[in-house]
Amino acid sequence: MKIVVACEDTGALKVICAQHGTDTSKPVDESNPLAPVKISTHAEKDNSRKTRVLHLVQSQITKNIIVTRLDGSIQVYDTSKVLNQDQKSSKKKDDEETEELLPQLYQYKQLIEPPTSSNSETFVNLIVDDIGRVLVPTSKGNVFIWTSEEKIAQKPHLCKVPLAKDEIIEAFQVHHGAENIDYVAYGGKETDLRIVKLPSLKKKGEEAEVVFKAKNMSNTRLELRVPVHIKNILFAKDSSTNAFKLYTFTAVGDMRYYDSAAGRKPRSSVLILPKKAPITKAIWLGNHLVVCDNRGTVVKVEPSTGSQICQFKGQIGSIQALYNFNGTILGTSGSDRYVRAYNNETRDCIVKVFIGTQSNALAIIEDNESLKRHKANIIGDTALEAIKKKEAWEEKKLQEQEEEESDEEELWSKLESSITPRRKRRKLTLA
Repeated sequence: MKIVVACEDTGALKVICAQHGTDTSKPVDESNPLAPVKISTHAEKDNSRKTRVLHLVQSQITKNIIVTRLDGSIQVYDTSKVLNQDQKSSKKKDDEETEELLPQLYQYKQLIEPPTSSNSETFVNLIVDDIGRVLVPTSKGNVFIWTSEEKIAQKPHLCKVPLAKDEIIEAFQVHHGAENIDYVAYGGKETDLRIVKLPSLKKKGEEAEVVFKAKNMSNTRLELRVPVHIKNILFAKDSSTNAFKLYTFTAVGDMRYYDSAAGRKPRSSVLILPKKAPITKAIWLGNHLVVCDNRGTVVKVEPSTGSQICQFKGQIGSIQALYNFNGTILGTSGSDRYVRAYNNETRDCIVKVFIGTQSNALAIIEDNESLKRHKANIIGDTALEAIKKKEAWEEKKLQEQEEEESDEEELWSKLESSITPRRKRRKLTLA
């Protein structure tokens, strides 16, 4: 497994190469030796905590890593050397350690001014949409758009989304589907959910059109206003331009579901985290939602009800990053300086690596072990044993059910065979 991690303390990027079953917090198991973990640091030059990474994504088209930084810049890093690292057997070990595995391809400096106060303009998200466009929204309502990552060194297109004087954006999301990429949703502390259609990049002078503006929930029984404070937004899988369906996640642990065809107010609001902990991140993982907070809680949630399905345990402190790798693996990182990867089905922690720095962003860029290794190595021996026991129990239950059915059939056949001669004797007696 290969993971790219952002270092909050230094502004650098780390590349982790680890096998399934790796846990650097435990002594090495000599009976089941694994290849040593490889951790290399890149993009150190000219970077520090003041230029730390805010967002990190991998383009599904080019597989390159794109980041936004605190100083207002955006950069693209080439991952081809990382992905082909195992194929370079002829290189010396010393050369591999000093080699730059993440060379910078493109950069745009000072897209916005570096922050000087809490009210300064900051990046709120980094998105690569379904046709490869790169979108970088800011807290002041500016949306910078590049038609492709290869053009990031050039001046971007600028769109503005409607905001009132005192409103700011804390969450921003693009609608899925290549035909719906112009529809975006956003919200914030006192900015209730809005969906707008961005203007065409080919036509100048057009403004973003508001197509849906949500209303806040009704007041409580004590006539107290319900706080808005949107921290994350996700469009539902079945959302469309005819009926926008989406989820918002708040700073008080609520998940709210909206359906534009049914009204402007939330159709439901569920407290999904204990003690009203603020939701730091929310992502899709298969057909379920995964959310985390600043207290080490990572839970899988059923979208239709908001009920907790299970937890991914072992986290300590604030969780700042979640990553979905092909719907099968969940990656996490945060303030405890560990990077973890979990199997989605079994919830086993298949990789746990100490990186020595807090991290607020990561991307799992490759995992070939699920294709090459035995099932026990993928999900863990404990999980495999549990699956075997479950299969044996189900087989035993099915066998018992079949035996009961055969016993019932045998009993009925005996009853029928005994009833027939009795009926004949009765007829003879009556005659």
